[in-house]
Amino acid sequence: MRSRLFFSLTLFLPFLFLSCRSGHPLDKKEALNSLKILNGDMISFIYSLSERQGSKAMAFLMKQASAPLPFLTDTTGRPGFIKDFSFSSRKGIYRWDNASRVFLKEKDTTLILIRFPMPGQPGTKCLFFLYDFEFGKTRTKSAFPVKIQATLFAGDKEVLSIRHQTSISESMISKISSEIKSDSLRCSFELKREGSFAVKSGKLSSAISIYDGRNEVMRSTLDIDIDYHPPFTYSFQHIRIQQNLFTTELSGTIDYGSINPTSNSYDQEFNKNTHLELMNSDDHGIIGDIVLSPVGDDGRFDYFIRFSDKSESRLKDQIIVLKKLFRYLK
Repeated sequence: MRSRLFFSLTLFLPFLFLSCRSGHPLDKKEALNSLKILNGDMISFIYSLSERQGSKAMAFLMKQASAPLPFLTDTTGRPGFIKDFSFSSRKGIYRWDNASRVFLKEKDTTLILIRFPMPGQPGTKCLFFLYDFEFGKTRTKSAFPVKIQATLFAGDKEVLSIRHQTSISESMISKISSEIKSDSLRCSFELKREGSFAVKSGKLSSAISIYDGRNEVMRSTLDIDIDYHPPFTYSFQHIRIQQNLFTTELSGTIDYGSINPTSNSYDQEFNKNTHLELMNSDDHGIIGDIVLSPVGDDGRFDYFIRFSDKSESRLKDQIIVLKKLFRYLK
């Protein structure tokens, strides 16, 4: 449970907040208002994405079990990869048959080409090209996507492109470079693991940036010092976070190597070795600190915002989008 809590933290942090500055504490009312503005910005942005042609077309494709794709959504709407997908055996030109509501293969070719009408706009024809796709194997994943190259057109307009490349060494991911463009949206993700089992220590670094047109939506960096433990594992030591989402910032450090994961007072261990501060970048007002606190009496913990008056509120109750994200992590 405790390792899953940290794993959840490292996953949702890139979707949140940047930089380390000194500021003045906001009173609770002001802090809650800042969080309300953040929620509004996030919900508005997510809604605008869902209304774009690239999003609508991909949402339709990923719901179709007959689509020759390596990524589909399950019955709960959760996206995932098809582990037994073979790009070479699925190559061909496919068209949507409205009568049978399935994709039919027309002929073979050197890639995957899918033809279908835009949902809600039957007069707009879509073409999805999957030029290349490849799985690789890591120590923990029997099928991890290491190469994706795809483009989606609506009419004569390119509304989505995906470029993804992963390198694997010592049966672990050593580098990821990904870029997604959807209409005016540009999202890039970079990850690099330094060092090897031949040396004692190394570093894991990641960076995410999201722009909508010329507007920066999110910028994030995460740097982790790691220790290697032959033959197959490594552990986190020091973690440095600098992230920004809209006008909300998060910065801080976690001395993870000093936290005893088996401690009966794990929340106190975590909080003693962690400093994560939320701030409003408009006025440099400190919203609060991210802390770990007990939930119920059965040894469970969750993340809370601790305000200037020392009161606490569950993080996912204050940042609504996290509730949906956590459901995906279950």
